[in-house]
Amino acid sequence: MNPNPVSGDNHSNTLSTTIPKIEDLKPTGEYDHMADVVFKNRLDVWVDKLGNFVSYAFMVSVAISFYEIISRYFFDSPTIWVHETTIMICALCMAYGGTYCLARDSHIRIRMLYDAVGHKGKRVLDIINGVLSLFYCLLIAYAAFILAEKSLFNPLGDFRLETTGSAWDPIYPAVVKTGLFLVLVTMTVQSLLHLIQAIFSKPQEA
Repeated sequence: MNPNPVSGDNHSNTLSTTIPKIEDLKPTGEYDHMADVVFKNRLDVWVDKLGNFVSYAFMVSVAISFYEIISRYFFDSPTIWVHETTIMICALCMAYGGTYCLARDSHIRIRMLYDAVGHKGKRVLDIINGVLSLFYCLLIAYAAFILAEKSLFNPLGDFRLETTGSAWDPIYPAVVKTGLFLVLVTMTVQSLLHLIQAIFSKPQEA
């Protein structure tokens, strides 16, 4: 089998003109060669890197769930902490998925209109999308702030972490609501940076 993906002449000069160099694949930011992603700013890069570690939390939830099954059905000794811990871990990971997808520009979208317009039209749509995204993230972040504040302080203003109210009664509601607020603040900053970049980006030549 020929290891060369290019048919025809196998000389290096032919390959250099046929296969694009990695430098040509990162016009606006750091290039992720594993997923064909061009990050728009350094914040997106760090969100993506942190996401690689956050993903391991799902393995932790699987591991402790497996422990619960063995403990419950083989030793007749169920735990009181696995169920709530698993919910907390998965909730935080799912929340982080929002900022992770925004960093990779991988949210689900319908591109019929976007692909039908030229470069200037795409730029206008990017700006409109940036404004709407920023407005949406601001509203949701404000709502998350109210939830987080209530989970951290009682009505008198004293610091008090909200608990689940179960037999174990962990502080997971306060952890999840605070984590959700931090994620939405990050998404708001990301949306602002994306909007600024869309406004000041130079339209490509048709």
